[in-house]
Amino acid sequence: MTNFTVTTWLLLLAAWVLSGDRFLDWAYQMPDLGPLDDRLLDLLTWLDDRRAALGLGDVFGRLRSWLHATTGLG
Repeated sequence: MTNFTVTTWLLLLAAWVLSGDRFLDWAYQMPDLGPLDDRLLDLLTWLDDRRAALGLGDVFGRLRSWLHATTGLG
């Protein structure tokens, strides 16, 4: 029973952290890092292009959809 309870609370915490509202809160609280932000975004875009070129699916999108469907976050 303890494993079930701990797992349930951890999954609830993960669902809350991964909800869109939490991400928006964090995004507005992030400091502006100037040119470093641009380089990071360029790197992420490049990595996403490589992922798409390799034919890998959108793992994060599928995980997000599954969490939203599972937790009723719509």
